[in-house]
Amino acid sequence: MGSGRVFPVLALVASLALGGCGIHGGAPRHARAPESSPSPATSAISVAEAFLQDMVEGNFNLQWPLLDPLEQASWPSEAARSAMLAAKFSEAARVVAFAVGRPEAGAEWASPENPRVQVANATEVPVAVAFADPPSLSPPGVAGLYQHTKLFLEGPSSSPASSTYLVVGEGPAAMEAPVITPAVIVPRTASVPILMYHLVGPFPDRAMYSSQYSYDLDYGLTVPPDQFSAEMQYLVSNGYQAISLYRLADFLLYGLPLPDHPVAITFDDGFANEYQYALPVLEADGLTATFFPCSGLIGIKNGEEEYMPASELSSLSQMGFAVQDHTYNDGTVLWGQSLATIQELTGYSAQVLESITGQSVQFIAYSGLWPYASPEQAGPAQAQLFSQLGSLGYVGGLEDNWVGRFAWVESSASLWEWPRVRAYPGEGLAAFAALLAYG
Repeated sequence: MGSGRVFPVLALVASLALGGCGIHGGAPRHARAPESSPSPATSAISVAEAFLQDMVEGNFNLQWPLLDPLEQASWPSEAARSAMLAAKFSEAARVVAFAVGRPEAGAEWASPENPRVQVANATEVPVAVAFADPPSLSPPGVAGLYQHTKLFLEGPSSSPASSTYLVVGEGPAAMEAPVITPAVIVPRTASVPILMYHLVGPFPDRAMYSSQYSYDLDYGLTVPPDQFSAEMQYLVSNGYQAISLYRLADFLLYGLPLPDHPVAITFDDGFANEYQYALPVLEADGLTATFFPCSGLIGIKNGEEEYMPASELSSLSQMGFAVQDHTYNDGTVLWGQSLATIQELTGYSAQVLESITGQSVQFIAYSGLWPYASPEQAGPAQAQLFSQLGSLGYVGGLEDNWVGRFAWVESSASLWEWPRVRAYPGEGLAAFAALLAYG
């Protein structure tokens, strides 16, 4: 990555600032038998070590009994999970060692795929894993992102594995774990509508704007709360299942089957009213979403426009929602810029967001309207941008396709050209349904 986002691939030395627990490699070790009246910390560490040892040995099927039923239900099946993880953690990306840190009780965990699935009193276990050949992994620096992952455990439970913990947040093995781009990408396509929202709230007050242009711009980006609520209820009533962008990447790159009627929901800019009006609806309906704030606008109030503070972005992450990058201030069209400019606008921005949320940032919502009528059409300036972003550790980009309607197509051949269309005020449910039906 560029100097703005350096995640060094650390050797798994003792403690790894994780509390002094041990380092483990490939030697077989399945110490699953409970000790006599083990302490909660000892029991949690034992489960975490067994879970990670199975990653080292490639025995992903043996991890399944260690998963809490809540987590098992998030996967299409045990076989699909094992196949996906085997495809992801192979060859250079094979896990060869791990370290486990000190457990901390009283953590809150929420599913990144369904905000209604929560554990209020989980045990958080910091973990790190090392790979067979970190320098060869793509994107650059991705191995470093696995140096600060976390397992979340629920328990002790009353399941057949009595008096022990079960894994509910899978850390390096989770669907939302950082994307590792395979050396050989299998051709796959998906047709997942990716909805794009900006302002969700009451219509703006003209008196707060210095120009008619700026007022008209924000008015056109505003979706009133009742319209947004009706659109989300339409998704639920018609069997749509909201997924994260990481979940979409898991299908395209590793073959993890998508749920029926998948849809992705995104929000640009980080406006405060997204938190105020959209978030409660998403939580109530069990719909996950990805938020793309601008790091330079965090906590800013400019006339009528107000942006989420860092505390709310952190809360979004804790609630299971993804927070990804929309550049420093959404003020510069990205294509055609120098690498130094791209690094300033994006690499630094991602670093700020990662420090606030504790999430890895690998997706970016482009600043600038997509200049082509077709979402899969790109020119030399866009190709250069994709290369620049890849060198900074990103894996995919989302377009602002404001021209026309088109078939929803995402491809494993290019995660840089995922299409979106803005939601507009007053479109009505018929127009919303027609938008979803494209493709």
